[in-house]
Amino acid sequence: MYKKRALVLGGYLSLLALAACGPKVIDDSDIVSIDYKYTFSDWTIVEEWTKNFTVWDAGDLVWIEDLVRWAKQDDEFEWKINWKDVYKSEYKTNKVQSFPNVILTEVMWVENPGIWTEIDVNSVWHGVITAIEKDSDWYDAYVVEFNDPKTYSELSYSIKVTNIEKN
Repeated sequence: MYKKRALVLGGYLSLLALAACGPKVIDDSDIVSIDYKYTFSDWTIVEEWTKNFTVWDAGDLVWIEDLVRWAKQDDEFEWKINWKDVYKSEYKTNKVQSFPNVILTEVMWVENPGIWTEIDVNSVWHGVITAIEKDSDWYDAYVVEFNDPKTYSELSYSIKVTNIEKN
């Protein structure tokens, strides 16, 4: 009879030890460390940081709590947002210009223009070639965006849970 109790107690302690060694999952009042990255579609990094926050602390990272709730360490979350959903009001159509190849190469001195080539006009206007189209005579015409890149580029977000401290 004592052997059965010893076996049951040993099995119970083994299961308890296995549960304690399992992956950490985010719970209330845990301190969570995350890596955050915000990029444009051309992989230009807009913002990147590493921070710690306490779950249910009502700090400045409350919006991230909902995303990483019940996550484990080393979980990664990535998503894309269309620029029109966020920055449509800041996008100005008059800041999109089309230039023929002759103007870009001979007047603006841009060698080998292509998509994502940066263009500077009079040290005031800074733009990027976003498309190559054909004009009425079938010559290349380059569409240059002088808007802020966040207003015409797909936005990519990435969050990685790097550490979880239990409280």
